[in-house]
Amino acid sequence: MNDAIQPETTAQVYHLEAARAPVTTKQPGELRNFTFLLQENFSMMALTSALDALRTANLLSEEDLYTFRLVSLDGAPVVSDLGFSAMADHSIEQLSLEQVDAFVVCGGLRVELQTPPLLIKFLRQSGVRNKALGSLWNGIFALAHADVMDGKSCSVHRENRASFRESFADIDLKDKAYVIDQQRFSCAGGNSALDMMLELMLEARGKPFVRGICDILTCDRINDAGEPAFLSDQADAKLPKNLKDIICLMENNMEEMLSAEEIASLVGITRRQIERQFQRYLGSTPTRYYLELRLKRSHQLLTQTQLSMSDISLACGFVSYPHFSKCYRQYFDATPSHTRRQS
Repeated sequence: MNDAIQPETTAQVYHLEAARAPVTTKQPGELRNFTFLLQENFSMMALTSALDALRTANLLSEEDLYTFRLVSLDGAPVVSDLGFSAMADHSIEQLSLEQVDAFVVCGGLRVELQTPPLLIKFLRQSGVRNKALGSLWNGIFALAHADVMDGKSCSVHRENRASFRESFADIDLKDKAYVIDQQRFSCAGGNSALDMMLELMLEARGKPFVRGICDILTCDRINDAGEPAFLSDQADAKLPKNLKDIICLMENNMEEMLSAEEIASLVGITRRQIERQFQRYLGSTPTRYYLELRLKRSHQLLTQTQLSMSDISLACGFVSYPHFSKCYRQYFDATPSHTRRQS
């Protein structure tokens, strides 16, 4: 047995690009200078997708149309989800707000959802909350904790939707890849970060320019109107609109479940037509599909929140905890309490 002490390994630090002087020749309200706040375990894919759009725009125009800088809470390098660190240009306290048009909080799959008090305090400053504020992946939790999302819509990664809705019931969370709502913008993941940034450029730069960026980045997702297409699941894209509407109703009505008759009335087709569509496109029944959606949400709440078992069962539309536990065990082959212990 080798008892020799192994040398400590440290994450390699990368400086993605030195911060450049901010763009000052811009139209009022135009977003040209972006600042990205790195959180521990941030998604490198989401960050680089967003930065790719900005850097490629500069390449196409042969001038600095956009600038970006990376910051952290204390100015130290931050470890990404890939295990290596990105160098921050400085701390948020050193940030000159005059050089910021948009402040973006970078999230990731393993980012802590409890926002540090220092970041909340920073976001609540009048000079910050009046800026354009954005998020990548689950960075929207920080904006929500700071109370800067009042009256705005947003997007978050699919794995965090259930916990976000439980924590921020008053915020309009859309089941979309990204959402731009006036001075607030958010995306659900890595690929959607690129789409979101392209749409942010669209009004000021025009369709031909954005199309050029897509060509360079091998991004051929352009719709018939010449705009960047929303990312959507390929299977979902083939579903009839009625069926998409029904699934949306189910996802948004779990605590107070809708009956089959209520769903049929809301979408304007018969119960039998609904059953045929579910069987044809999803190979399931509406009742079974609804149950699976509720069980999947309960799994998210078990692993991402501290809600009690009974609260989770009620939030997911089960009349009692024993009934919830039985259905959960049959579907996941594990008890809710076991899932909670393993999270």
